[in-house]
Amino acid sequence: MKRVIIASFLLIGYFLANAQESGVPMMNYNALEKKIKKSDEAIVHEKSKLKASTWFDRGELLQDAHDVNIEHIRLGMTDTEAKLFMKEPNEVKTLEEDGAMTEEHVYDRIVLIYRNGVVVDWKETKVLHPDPLPEALTAYREALKLDEKDKLGEKVKDNLDRLKMQAENDAVRHFTHEEFDKALAKFELIQEISKTDLYNGFLDTVIIYNSALAARNSGDHEKSAYYFEKSAEISWGGSDTYYLLKNEYISLDDSTKALDALERGLAVFPDSTLIIFELVNYHLSSGNSEEGMKYLEMAEALASDNPSIFFAKGTLFEKLGNTEEALKAYQQSIEVDPEFYNSWFNIGALYFNTAVEMYELANAIEDLKEYNTAKAEADEALKLAIEPLEKAHTLNTEDVSCLETLSTIYYRLQMEEDRTRVQELIDALKEQ
Repeated sequence: MKRVIIASFLLIGYFLANAQESGVPMMNYNALEKKIKKSDEAIVHEKSKLKASTWFDRGELLQDAHDVNIEHIRLGMTDTEAKLFMKEPNEVKTLEEDGAMTEEHVYDRIVLIYRNGVVVDWKETKVLHPDPLPEALTAYREALKLDEKDKLGEKVKDNLDRLKMQAENDAVRHFTHEEFDKALAKFELIQEISKTDLYNGFLDTVIIYNSALAARNSGDHEKSAYYFEKSAEISWGGSDTYYLLKNEYISLDDSTKALDALERGLAVFPDSTLIIFELVNYHLSSGNSEEGMKYLEMAEALASDNPSIFFAKGTLFEKLGNTEEALKAYQQSIEVDPEFYNSWFNIGALYFNTAVEMYELANAIEDLKEYNTAKAEADEALKLAIEPLEKAHTLNTEDVSCLETLSTIYYRLQMEEDRTRVQELIDALKEQ
């Protein structure tokens, strides 16, 4: 299944968060490195480790370590803008990717990647800390615990707000690069930040939903189901939440919970054709045709201009052995959309299968005259399959199964010219 994209407005926050005014001096990498080493010593020192300020300062240092290479870099900035802060690169590499020219401007600790003259990405080649943000949160938690007189609460809150934005930026970049496990870790870090008393139980609703998407794309279906359940609890994500939740339970081989997710979704969104169709498909795959028909009738009442509804009804009627009603449903589908391939094909297949049954009955007749009559009737029934199947072929010229059925029909009816034509098409497709 196609991967789901995280909420787009996060990207807007991502761009804004990295936008900086020019003329601001960059952080000193070497000086920051020395300060972090001193902080490492301070947090294990017998006296200083008991001071709230020690941990508060450490949190700020770790946040600065995260930003030291990208402090003034933002997506979309031009080469000229970047050089206001970065000056001239040590090296410029020109690459071609998918027909597009890409430039890599190599600096001491970072590589800026340009396409069409603007920054589209970057790679840090030397960092002060491999993953400083979780440690920063740990430091602030310790600072709050030691801050008995609540002198640092407001400052910590401001820094935690910044920490959430940094984590969100990282999550978006990881998601964009399809590093879904790393994206999930940052989304979960944001949730951990919100659990501090300073946020008074605030829920990052979109972050919870995006955690589910990241977990889903990383293949962690159990965690994805957990976060989609939380999204459903807080009424976030609309009917898509229940649809995606159903998919996660299917991946976990729990059909009972999958059905429950759809039924809960329908209770909340009774007009959702998405959920109704999923219920139809669920009951179809489970062999419960009558229950599937009930939901199809609900879908028809909501969207009678959708050819898929009538097509699904046709397949259900076929499963129930009612070929007459199946044919009517397929024809209704074509009335809505004259170029709906599946219905044309199924009409042809229905006539073909009916004729096959008639041939089998004819072959069981011993009287020659009666046999010939029955065979002639079967031939006429078989001819009915030609027009819809030929129409289906014009709508999808690469479906070999459609052509092979036509070839069988033309062979049976001794229509050699048409059979040769169709067989040539089949051979051409198989050679591709």
